[in-house]
Amino acid sequence: MKIYHTSPEKINKITKTGVFGECLCFSDDIYFMTQAETPVVYTLEIDEEKIIDAFDLDGKSVIKDIADYFDTNDEHAERILDGRKVVGALDGYDGEDDWWVQGKQGEAAKNMGYEAARGEDEQGTVYIVPMFGREKDLIEEK
Repeated sequence: MKIYHTSPEKINKITKTGVFGECLCFSDDIYFMTQAETPVVYTLEIDEEKIIDAFDLDGKSVIKDIADYFDTNDEHAERILDGRKVVGALDGYDGEDDWWVQGKQGEAAKNMGYEAARGEDEQGTVYIVPMFGREKDLIEEK
């Protein structure tokens, strides 16, 4: 299947240091979350069987990271990871916290042997794809 990522600028190198970690977020459709005059649209081909639904995610180290980040217990952290607990309901919520969790969902998917996690956000279905070292897999649409 073909999924889309839009960026305010050309992507030359993917790092692990952004709010999403090494992940980029993709959609079934092209959408723009930037006010850049000339946003860049990328596509990625991915097999459906290489995508795990966020609800099915599991990952002890990622759950520990989430528990530490939100100062909560492992049960709540697991519910945050798999999307059963809404981050916005937490005390001290920051809008970027959702993005951080999406990065952790991508990390958990990768740790489980998948190429992406499928979740839901304000745009609808989102595919969270760990992309560190995979710049060549991004196809720039003209």
